[in-house]
Amino acid sequence: MRIGLKDLAVSILLLISSFILVNKLLNPTPIQIIVTGEGQPIVVREFVTYTLIDVIVVVASTIIVCMTSFYILFSTRLEGKALNPSNSIESDIKFALRLLEGDQKKIFLLIVESGGSILQSEIVEKSGFSNAKVTRILSELESKGLIIKRRYGMTNKIEINREMRTVK
Repeated sequence: MRIGLKDLAVSILLLISSFILVNKLLNPTPIQIIVTGEGQPIVVREFVTYTLIDVIVVVASTIIVCMTSFYILFSTRLEGKALNPSNSIESDIKFALRLLEGDQKKIFLLIVESGGSILQSEIVEKSGFSNAKVTRILSELESKGLIIKRRYGMTNKIEINREMRTVK
């Protein structure tokens, strides 16, 4: 797994803001109430509390920690789906081909090699199977969610289901 410069910068920002947040929460600002008079100044009361600056630093650090955490958690999922949809369908096709056997695999491979869309009559011609056998195999592939059949004149247009992962 390669870590890019952007991911490294976000990780460092997460660590620094986390350190600042924990440090401010564990070490509030000490405040002394001092009374000055003619003689020596007298400390009336001493306590620790969070000042307005402390609250601003805690809120800013919390926001940065949340944003960087969400980026780290979800960036790989978002990039994988948004930037490489073709890579996803290719891996789905390879996976489906490993699960299929015999005639189903042969028919599915014909559909893939034709660019993901082919007429049912062409499958009959290229495969050498009878029309009934091709219809039966295509129905099995459709029930598995691997292809979609659409009427196309006197035949069917067969397409690879681009959303085969979402099929129940």
